[in-house]
Amino acid sequence: MSERHRFPVLVHTLIFSADQLLLLRRAGTGLYDGFWAPPGGHMEAGETPREAALRETREELGFALDCEQLQAVGLMHYAGGGGGFNLLFAARLEQQRSPQFDRNIADAAQWWPRQALPEARVRWLDAAVARCDRGALEQAAAQGAPPRWYVEGP
Repeated sequence: MSERHRFPVLVHTLIFSADQLLLLRRAGTGLYDGFWAPPGGHMEAGETPREAALRETREELGFALDCEQLQAVGLMHYAGGGGGFNLLFAARLEQQRSPQFDRNIADAAQWWPRQALPEARVRWLDAAVARCDRGALEQAAAQGAPPRWYVEGP
């Protein structure tokens, strides 16, 4: 009998305010250190994806978001490290907040103009941001339909 592969499930929250995106520069983790990425991490046993996204955002940025602020925007497969899935959420804030980021996983946090993201960013960020096109999300919500879910990641 063959052993089944287990794919990790990670959650990421893209936090926008106006036309800017909040990113962390990873440091000290051994994974994507020096690259800018949205807050996120592994789901824990017993958590829903939304609960995991809220927890990771609170742990990594010090932000307590409301469940209603999160909109599920996509699923991306990744092949590295044996493969797994990134569940993507988006949140829009009325005004920017100053993050109190976790210095165990990042050495900086910054708001970036959506059209001028840093060069050193995780490879999948562009595809994730494209999932969060304001017009597409608002149109899908108005029609009561979720956006197209699956995105083939790098």
